[in-house]
Amino acid sequence: MRTSLHLVVAIGLLSCVSLVPRTSAAGSREECVDAHGRAQDLREHGQLARARQTFLTCAQSSCPTVVQQDCARFSEELAQLVPTVSFSARDANAADLPSTTVYVDDVLVATRLDDGRAYELDPGKHAIRYVHDGKETTLKVVINQGERGRLLVATFVDRSVPPRRDVAAPEAPEITAATEARRPLFPLVLAGIGAAAALTGGALFAVGSSSVPDACSVSTKECATPPNDPAIGKAESGVRLANTGLAVGISGAVTLIGGLVWYLVQPASTPDARRARSPAGPLFTF
Repeated sequence: MRTSLHLVVAIGLLSCVSLVPRTSAAGSREECVDAHGRAQDLREHGQLARARQTFLTCAQSSCPTVVQQDCARFSEELAQLVPTVSFSARDANAADLPSTTVYVDDVLVATRLDDGRAYELDPGKHAIRYVHDGKETTLKVVINQGERGRLLVATFVDRSVPPRRDVAAPEAPEITAATEARRPLFPLVLAGIGAAAALTGGALFAVGSSSVPDACSVSTKECATPPNDPAIGKAESGVRLANTGLAVGISGAVTLIGGLVWYLVQPASTPDARRARSPAGPLFTF
């Protein structure tokens, strides 16, 4: 394709020989044809940015019409494929650093970054080196074909200065077993005594009720036996034991509930606060 294109270009150049002086036109035609060929080589090797710039040189009106039209068309096609990027440098507080120099693959492309312009790069891998105030930082990036307006930001961090803290966070006090707020344990001890009493009363009530003979009724307090029958004495003893167990069980249940309620309603406090509420000295002196 390139050979046939060169033939077309040569024909166009021959047709223009009689229109311009031979000495000056020959140099212009040679430069246009050479730029056309070099641009195609660059495009084939993936160097789209350089290829587009080279096509623009042979798309000038000073070139032969055939070459000019061909270069202009190729330049427009590459304009849609060449990636564009912009560069930015910032410090640790995200403030812009416009006085930064940028190198792309060790080639200087920008001496300052306050114009906000975009740059064309070839697709592929690139090493972007930023230099500011004697410090350097490098970004390794991969630019895709057709990627437009990508922002490449470098951050310069001063390792000798700690990051700024706008608001100092208060240190949380260490909570240990000695300083942790707790409720007094005496109500729980009282509730435990009540629980034990309730269980004991229930056991006594069960034993007393079971010891009453079948011939006697606890509810009616009557026995279907002769007056001097020993079952009457057993019934009386069982009823007394059952009544005792009932009284002990009820008292224990009340104590249990009261102890739990007492424990839950009182506020928690630290040992220091409890000592502050206690008397500072002895109650009696001699």
